[in-house]
Amino acid sequence: MHAIEIVILLLVFVLLLALVGNKLKIVLPLLLTCAGLGVGLIPGLPVVALEPSVVLLVFLPPILYGAAWYTHWFSFKQILEPVLVLALGLVLVTSIGVAYVSVWFIPGFTLSTGFLLGAIISPPDAVAATAVLKKLPVPKKVMAVLEGESLINDASALVAFQLSIVAISLGQFDVQTSISRFLLLSAGGVGIGLAVGCGSYYLHKIGHFETALETVLTFLTAYASFIIAEKLHVSGVLATVTAGLIMGQKQSKLHTPEMRIQAVAVWDFVQVLLHSLIFILIGLQLPVIIRHLPQQSLPTLAGYSFLITNAIVAIRFLYIFGIDAISNFIRRKLQKQPIFSSKKHTAILAFTGMRGVVSLAAAFSIPVTLVDGKDFPNRDMILFISFGTIFFTLVVQGFLLPYLVKWLKLDAEKSARASLSQVRSQMAKAVAIHLRRVIATQKIQTSTAEKIMDWYTHQIQLHAKAADTVEEKQLVATLLTEVMQAKRNYLHSLRMANKIEPELYHQLEHEIDLEAYATQRKWT
Repeated sequence: MHAIEIVILLLVFVLLLALVGNKLKIVLPLLLTCAGLGVGLIPGLPVVALEPSVVLLVFLPPILYGAAWYTHWFSFKQILEPVLVLALGLVLVTSIGVAYVSVWFIPGFTLSTGFLLGAIISPPDAVAATAVLKKLPVPKKVMAVLEGESLINDASALVAFQLSIVAISLGQFDVQTSISRFLLLSAGGVGIGLAVGCGSYYLHKIGHFETALETVLTFLTAYASFIIAEKLHVSGVLATVTAGLIMGQKQSKLHTPEMRIQAVAVWDFVQVLLHSLIFILIGLQLPVIIRHLPQQSLPTLAGYSFLITNAIVAIRFLYIFGIDAISNFIRRKLQKQPIFSSKKHTAILAFTGMRGVVSLAAAFSIPVTLVDGKDFPNRDMILFISFGTIFFTLVVQGFLLPYLVKWLKLDAEKSARASLSQVRSQMAKAVAIHLRRVIATQKIQTSTAEKIMDWYTHQIQLHAKAADTVEEKQLVATLLTEVMQAKRNYLHSLRMANKIEPELYHQLEHEIDLEAYATQRKWT
């Protein structure tokens, strides 16, 4: 079976599972992982092996770039302290902790191979966590820290992974050399990201490309930053994240509304496609791993996976609660507010440590042999334990997370920021003031100017008296939906009677879609 046929079958499978997930109220990433595991164990089916280079090159750049694109730099700076503490400190502590647990309980493991295993499974994947949490009353700051952590911890974990591979291959570990190498990989990745991001911004600015090519350039930016950094042997993850942060902050003034609408639609499609495929591929990898298992019983190996999984969960809890206590003590001395207002928020952050695609790709990237031609020590066992940890954290923690949120009785967060109606009203007032200034400066005295001013005055009054009750909002939504449907029906009748050009039909259809989307966001 060709690769394209396998991808098409997987996408059909994803759609069917999405229908099941909607009916059963199960988060799609968890359902995909379980279903992939079940399908992978069916005898006679072709084995779908996941190439690490495919994951790192095809899947990782757009996922990281898309996440960085939507990250607001000012908000990111506000949570930079906890993000760095988690993305750097927790990765190191987890790697060291797993190393010692492996030496104590798993025969044949050394500190070097244990540290390698720890580096592989240390970075949590925020995709599954946010998929579970986005419909729950979880504070925005907790979500922001989780997403920010996932942007950086992948880079720190992969750098630690590369250093471990070198140390095991050479049979020695030099602390000073490793720290220097870590700083070089990180700084080099950020530098490449800055260069590619600035270059992309310049091309967008002077290119004047059509909308489709502008969207293509966003994808080229993501892949170019990753590939160039990897070719120069620095962190491709940090390069991609840096380029995404730069372009994300510039896009509001750089791109046209049409380009943004199209780019967002394309990127949303790509993100859903890649996330869906990767979670089902994670489940399908078990037969590949079982084929190369060492001469030990499956229950024994599963026990090792369970042990390591509990170790990383415990390490995350101890680390986060410990750092939170130290941080609160220091902040009290400095008369500052704590990062998190409640221990409930800290508990959610500590529990949300599901592993995912980066850990699996790193595990499969372990070389088969050392420099001297000998087999890489405990490679197959590391693969199995890594898969077990990913599966346990994704499925068990993923299913328990909503119940934990419910048990903690978290309340919906009340934002101190302006509401949607307030922002729209303020924008309308700002536009009205600007229009009055333009009309007065240019001495415009036409009915058109008066009509525009009247329209914005009406907008200000409309937002000031926005419907507050659920019944009023439902009534408005119902009536506006009928209006949209009437527009669609009339436009369709013109098309059926061949009284409208195809280009104009699609343009008006798109305008109705945008209006309907805005109506849905406002009134439902």
